[in-house]
Amino acid sequence: MGEFTIVKGLFDNRKRQLIIDENFIKFENKDKKDDLFTIINKDEIIGFRYGTHFIRGYRFIIGREYQIFIRNKSGKELKINFSLFYKRKLNEKHQLFCDLVNELWKQYFDEILENYFQKFKNNVPFELSGVKVLHDRIQFSNKKILLEDLDTKAYYQYLMIFSKQDKYNNKMLYYLKDKDAVILSDLLTKIKNEYSRK
Repeated sequence: MGEFTIVKGLFDNRKRQLIIDENFIKFENKDKKDDLFTIINKDEIIGFRYGTHFIRGYRFIIGREYQIFIRNKSGKELKINFSLFYKRKLNEKHQLFCDLVNELWKQYFDEILENYFQKFKNNVPFELSGVKVLHDRIQFSNKKILLEDLDTKAYYQYLMIFSKQDKYNNKMLYYLKDKDAVILSDLLTKIKNEYSRK
């Protein structure tokens, strides 16, 4: 179990409690005295996205907001976010974001990833982040890439999926904007490794 303290930013400096338990996530994201927490049970969590949104001033970037969105079965998202300005406490805030993401992977996201991987191994087609995954290929936007021709590059903010033979046959997904792009990134890496062993 991980327990964290979130201070959202300049205009909301209240210390908010976040608990990431093996059975639930509990976040103090409300302001009513008798109703402070949102709780999502583990079996309700089906997807997520996360990343860094840069805050622009008049001429240059003045800060950043770390954002994590956890989606439940009804499609609602729990938002966990905090900001910093002018690099104040940059290392501390960045480490907090990394610790949160690592704990979320450990408690929930690894299992979600493994469920998708088992679907692939059992030849069960599914769609994730706008990409249809089949036993021998992926499909998106009326395009297809055979698994033997599939390659990916994972960057800090986004994922590139492309054909080894035709680099123009590609798709870009942003971890913060596109639902479950982070899961798809790790899943395609596992699939490529599995396919290369065949």
